[in-house]
Amino acid sequence: MNMNVRNVLTGASLALAIAMPVSASAAELKVGYVDVKSAVENTADYQTGIKRLESLKSKKQKELNVLLDKINQAEKDLMGQSMAMSPDRLAQKQQDLKKMRKDLSRKQQDAQEQLVAQKNRLDMSVGSKFQKVMKSYGKENGYDMIMAKSAFLYVDSKHDVTASITKLLDAK
Repeated sequence: MNMNVRNVLTGASLALAIAMPVSASAAELKVGYVDVKSAVENTADYQTGIKRLESLKSKKQKELNVLLDKINQAEKDLMGQSMAMSPDRLAQKQQDLKKMRKDLSRKQQDAQEQLVAQKNRLDMSVGSKFQKVMKSYGKENGYDMIMAKSAFLYVDSKHDVTASITKLLDAK
């Protein structure tokens, strides 16, 4: 899950806890907590998105491996034939190898950027649904607050709403 979404949720949860009036007793409050990472990562949408990312990563890796194999073969050919080549031909082959390595490096960087962008889109999509589901779940079930599990040092598991949130996210 995107760190920004998690940080915002944790910060908002802590701010709510600090802002609560001291006179309000815990018996009057209906409080729940959610394991944000678990709730999001166990949804069908997220799992499908991760599978798409893994497929894309595998495809990109295969493309990069083909280029790497070409580079390795060109290096072997150059090493075996360098003594018989003219200086101009050797310089051209070395220049071609340098260009191939540069192309490989660029394609690796492009592939990495594409994977990161896809992961960010997945996180934002599921994170947006998560926020909407959390709001409606809290209102519909009469919670005064639902906080991220990470905001607590200890909390009884009876206040855990993670499974309910995951089910609602899958239903949307």
